[in-house]
Amino acid sequence: MGMLILLVLLYFFLKQQGRIEQADRMFLALWATNFALLALELSVDMLGIYYPTVALAPLLAFLTALFYSMNAAPGVFYFLYIQHMIGKRVSKRFLMLLLLPWTLLTLASVASPWTGWLFVIDELSQYSRGPYFFLTVLCNYSYLFFGPLYLLVHHKQLQRKIYSTLLVFPFPVAIAGFLQIMFYGLEVLWVSLSISLLILFFNVESNHVNRDYLTGLFNRRYFQRMATLAFTKKRSGKPQWAFLLDINGFKAINDTYGHAKGDEALMDLAHILEQAAPKHTVVSRYGGDEFALLTAELSESEVVKFLELLEHTLTAANATRQIPFFISVSVGCAALSAKENTDLDSFLALLDMSMYKAKEESKKPRAQKRSVLFHLCRA
Repeated sequence: MGMLILLVLLYFFLKQQGRIEQADRMFLALWATNFALLALELSVDMLGIYYPTVALAPLLAFLTALFYSMNAAPGVFYFLYIQHMIGKRVSKRFLMLLLLPWTLLTLASVASPWTGWLFVIDELSQYSRGPYFFLTVLCNYSYLFFGPLYLLVHHKQLQRKIYSTLLVFPFPVAIAGFLQIMFYGLEVLWVSLSISLLILFFNVESNHVNRDYLTGLFNRRYFQRMATLAFTKKRSGKPQWAFLLDINGFKAINDTYGHAKGDEALMDLAHILEQAAPKHTVVSRYGGDEFALLTAELSESEVVKFLELLEHTLTAANATRQIPFFISVSVGCAALSAKENTDLDSFLALLDMSMYKAKEESKKPRAQKRSVLFHLCRA
């Protein structure tokens, strides 16, 4: 069953478009080690438990040693996958520390056919656990324990959905491992890893579909989907509000300082928007230097407070940022009121018009030192 799950997972993985990134390679390594462990476990069961054959004892000893030595591999690749997802370079010191439990387990596994430390193959070619089998458990659980701790330390560098998925990833494996230790003969550890990999893949993939690659914000597709949903559910009382904004003079930034600095400005603004936005706000990159936000129900005064907070935050960032240009934005905003805007397209057109009114205001001399210029369509 586990191998079938992994084959289905591989099919969907290979269907994804675009070139394979380093994090994808780590995921493939997780997949490959999981598949190999399931295949080896099946071989050991067949040769050492169900159909032991004396003539095949050397082969069984080799396969069992290989199986035990690979037990820690998923933990190593789990850590490396986290490293690449948070964008950190894997240092030599980190890699050496990471490989230490795996190396110790491999040495003990290779010696076990002669010493019986981790497993024993008797004269009838029957397999059983050795007296130091617990070393396998300690090595495996060291990765399952320190992985989530490492994630907790670096949680700010990951998008919320990916962080949550990676955080819970080891827990089904840890529970399955505990059950397998307690009930000899029960084999659910690597099947549980297959299920965890499947959940991880679909969560990360769905997140990538809805996220902008550069800023990590939601993309235009997701914003329009949420706006469509909000538009169909609009009601009287406090409305939901949408904001459309772009960076003033962004082309000049790219032309003068280069596209790398332009990308830096986009990422900085994305971070500021996430900081300043009210709770439960969809913050998205709409395209180019344009961003779109969709809030929960707010009063007009709460909207003005948000815009004031955005201006304060962006002004403070401009004062401390070590870049040679000033970032200012023009913001158009409108409420999804129950009476106006007969369809979503007309509402988005209104939002666009509101933003361009703010853009015109930003060109006036008295507005040159303002970091946020906005036009508010009254609810």
